[in-house]
Amino acid sequence: MAPKTSKAETYAAQHRGGADHYATYFAGMDASMQQKVALTTAHFPTRGRVADMGSGSGRGTYDLACLYGGLELVGVDINPVSVDMATASYQRPNLRFVAGDIADPVFPPESLDGVLDSSVLHHVTSFNDFSLARLETCLDNQVRALRTGGVIIIRDFLVPDGPEEVWLDLPTTNGAAEGPVQGLSTAALFERFARDFRCSVNRAGPVPYTRLDSPHAGHVRYRLALRAANEFILRKDYRTDWDVELLEEYTYYSQAQFEAAFRRRGLRIVSSMPIRNPWIIANRYEGHFHLSGLDGRPLPYPPTNYLIVGEKVPPGAGVELREEHSEPLATPRFLSLSAWRHEETGRLWELVERPGRTMDVLPWFRQDGQVFVLAKKGFPRPIVNACADHPNLGGAELSGYVTEPLSAITHGGEAPDKAIARILQERAGLAADSIRALSEPARYFTSPGGVNERVSAWLVEVAPASNPPVPDYAPFTHSGSVRELDARQVLRACHVGGMVDARLELNIHRLLRHLGTSPGPWIGAPIQLTEQSGGPKWAEDALTPARRAVFSMYEDGAVGYLDLRTGTFSELEARGQVLASVPREYLVPREASRNTAVALPVVRTKEGIRVGLEHRELPAVQHFTGSATLAVTPAWRLARTLGDLSQVPAFITERLREEFSVKVRRTWELGGSYHATSGVTPELVWPFAVEVEADAACDSRLRWIPLEVLVGQLDAVQDAHLLVVAWRLAHALGVLG
Repeated sequence: MAPKTSKAETYAAQHRGGADHYATYFAGMDASMQQKVALTTAHFPTRGRVADMGSGSGRGTYDLACLYGGLELVGVDINPVSVDMATASYQRPNLRFVAGDIADPVFPPESLDGVLDSSVLHHVTSFNDFSLARLETCLDNQVRALRTGGVIIIRDFLVPDGPEEVWLDLPTTNGAAEGPVQGLSTAALFERFARDFRCSVNRAGPVPYTRLDSPHAGHVRYRLALRAANEFILRKDYRTDWDVELLEEYTYYSQAQFEAAFRRRGLRIVSSMPIRNPWIIANRYEGHFHLSGLDGRPLPYPPTNYLIVGEKVPPGAGVELREEHSEPLATPRFLSLSAWRHEETGRLWELVERPGRTMDVLPWFRQDGQVFVLAKKGFPRPIVNACADHPNLGGAELSGYVTEPLSAITHGGEAPDKAIARILQERAGLAADSIRALSEPARYFTSPGGVNERVSAWLVEVAPASNPPVPDYAPFTHSGSVRELDARQVLRACHVGGMVDARLELNIHRLLRHLGTSPGPWIGAPIQLTEQSGGPKWAEDALTPARRAVFSMYEDGAVGYLDLRTGTFSELEARGQVLASVPREYLVPREASRNTAVALPVVRTKEGIRVGLEHRELPAVQHFTGSATLAVTPAWRLARTLGDLSQVPAFITERLREEFSVKVRRTWELGGSYHATSGVTPELVWPFAVEVEADAACDSRLRWIPLEVLVGQLDAVQDAHLLVVAWRLAHALGVLG
């Protein structure tokens, strides 16, 4: 029997030499710290104690400590060299570093408000003989250390979903066939990888593969398991420490396994999302290999990372809202459906609406130089999980509990100030005397093509408050909590898909502009426009289309585009026991998917940056304003046959060419997807910025407006989708300062 090794010896293989080697390694890691911080800080509390497990260089832990002076950060790392270096390099009163094995009980039970595992849990499996049992023990200990209401966040790699075997075509002409790792071609590097890599799937021998001729010139084709292909793709560019990287199995759980592990431990999943880092996709994936199924069809790029956020709930509390049954809604009790006819074209439209009027309230306060908002966290919105046969494009999953502004339906006759005071009392536990000032309202349509709804949104300055007690008013066992969130960190999370409520984002942008506060750096996909000659002229009526009333009610039967349904949603606790079953009425398209693509055309010329808007006639707009015309960004419901996000840019390119006679140069994902009206529909919106050819734009029916002018007049914009993409594009291009 082999002698038992110590923990230090177990992890000694990760040691990378002296200070210079560590500095080089950590410099590479720290390039991703902005995304790491953004994906986490919007979910962590702003006070209490948070442990950064596997803190490494300490830079990310330090960044968190700088953001929140009232939050104690403890960096934990197995390697004493890392701990000593971090302690010497990063010092703050609310920051310390300790040595410890993150899989052991480093902290007492119920002593932490947050746990962060960023790119570290694959070390627990890899350096413990690929033991999932050790990983399970690690999760048990970390969850045990959390207080009720505490949050655990894992950012790591993911076993990709897809076919078991794939074709992987790799170039042979970008390096040598033999020699040192640094100089090998990608194909030669793969064969070196296959020979030497050991993992839970192939512990005792090389990675199985078959080599074939490739249809791509200068490439060789390999038939192998998708999981093995992904392991190579993820590490092919990390050649400096190649031998050390081969000791680590990056992927160990699928998304379903992560989610099941969280729910077993009484964690309510706030977010579960595969991440495709735009920089990695553009610089390390596109043009560097070809991945396809055995049928020859190209496959989407595997996720570059994965994020799952879980909140510890009391024993017996709900952790998931699941639709158990769905059927057409014959007799609506809550929603109502109306049909409208365009008097000139004869086209028929359907609209669904809720009773009353929707009001969003965003309480805010300033403290210690930071802007905080109070938002509803963990509020049950089961409709986001409706229609499992309408999968979303990005693979993200929600438990049905979201973070959103305080929202309520009001009825005629109630003065706004009275309604706001009532909402704050009923939904946030805030007394009327805590209100210091009210803004003017902003009004916008959440989904004007199908939902007859215009939100009135109010910014409300309140006395500083920290997590006030909240009455339970939802039909489920828990109505969530009201938490203080750092306003700018919420925006950063939206850049990378960590938050999903569009209305919270829009109100925070309004708040920061009202206060003259910078939103901070953009950390989504970098957008680099090329300056072109010529270009479209500024349309003075871009935001003020001519007023026209062109719709009349249509009484001759259903149109058939929209599908009103009623779903029965069960609230489940950790062991799967049903705590409550609640019916909910909602809207989906009858034929299209739940996914919508929004594309903001943009062009840069010597005169500046201009974006293209569409003037559309919509019955919901006429219902509220008397005129049907609205300035919007081009948007389309996507077909159910469009099964992957990577297919959307080609779809957008075709639609913009056919409908607006513009030629697309490049597209960028413009931050993460979002829900605009999660109380009515599971619609998930995917925003894009689209650079177009300047010459073709001159002849387009789009109305072009300088981006700076649009940002200065966003109070006049009433299309929620246009508001989201305009704010995000301006942020990405530095127009917001």
